[in-house]
Amino acid sequence: MNSTRNPFTPAFGSEPLFFAGREHIIHEILQGLKNGPGDPNRSSVIIGPRGSGKTVLLSRIAEEAEQIGWISANVTAVKGMLESIIEQAAKNGSNYLPYKTKQKLTGLSAFGVGIDTALVQQPEQSWRMQMTEILEELNARDIGLLITVDEVDARFEDMIVLVSSYQHFVREKRNVALLMAGLPGKVLQMFTDDTISFIRRAFQHKLERVLQEDVKTTMEKTIEASGRTISGQALEKAARFTEGFPFLIQLVGYHIWRQSPDENEISMQNVKAGIRSSEEAMDQMILETTVKELSDTDLAFVMAMAQDDTVSRLSDVASRMQISSAKAGQYRLRLIKQGIIEPYGRGKLQFSLPLLRTYLRKQQ
Repeated sequence: MNSTRNPFTPAFGSEPLFFAGREHIIHEILQGLKNGPGDPNRSSVIIGPRGSGKTVLLSRIAEEAEQIGWISANVTAVKGMLESIIEQAAKNGSNYLPYKTKQKLTGLSAFGVGIDTALVQQPEQSWRMQMTEILEELNARDIGLLITVDEVDARFEDMIVLVSSYQHFVREKRNVALLMAGLPGKVLQMFTDDTISFIRRAFQHKLERVLQEDVKTTMEKTIEASGRTISGQALEKAARFTEGFPFLIQLVGYHIWRQSPDENEISMQNVKAGIRSSEEAMDQMILETTVKELSDTDLAFVMAMAQDDTVSRLSDVASRMQISSAKAGQYRLRLIKQGIIEPYGRGKLQFSLPLLRTYLRKQQ
């Protein structure tokens, strides 16, 4: 009898037992941290649709950075993120900061251990100057600071202040790095904001589909490391259904595991049942939200694409919508920037999100 808990983690932001296909991005950014100020990998943006593993990747890189002597401040782009960055930097770097810096923090934590992160406000000191003081103290001890920002959004003033200030940190050769992640459309908005044009020079890491062999290896290792097995044919079917989409790798793994949790081997029957459950969950957790955010014209465009069984020709989509090729080209570009569709050869398109065609057909 097998009583091991389910090792797959389809909850958003939960780190999987084994990573699939993102090792090169982790390696490049960590090499940038090791290389010193001026390395372009220290200013990086991870771009991908919902479920492509952006949040998990940020967390893994922050953990790896700590192993090479850095500290991190990890936030989501919301109002108040600047204060949170200072709080985390001061707390995580408290062993390296002198009393004159730490005394700006008041009181003890709720459990009487460590320092409270309630910053004493000093109106005469800007956020940039507060961060400069922290960076100077950390850098003097050869400690770097990695700032990670998830779900970037240029609409927040704090985002503008962060990027503008970071530009000066780079010019001053501070031992600091900025790693951001966001949806394609949100990243594009940030790049087109003239107040933070500096960020256009950041390295872009677009999260592509994971290769099928890597998917199979990851799923098999996760299953076997947790005390069970899966047949070759069952593994092949499960991996193929994920289409190399990180969220689906964890979601399918989770559902095939839970079909008969007390059996040592995950069977083909378990896989088929798990796939059905995964499709329903993918609809609710990813596709429904994505489609709701589309404008009426964008929705009409993808609905026209959904009539094709595989790739779509732009000319066919325009004909179905009864619009000109030029107009269809505008919609095409907008949807590509949003990460909904992607080019597939000259004049052809395909969906970026797995199962989106199936979902749209069900809506029809």
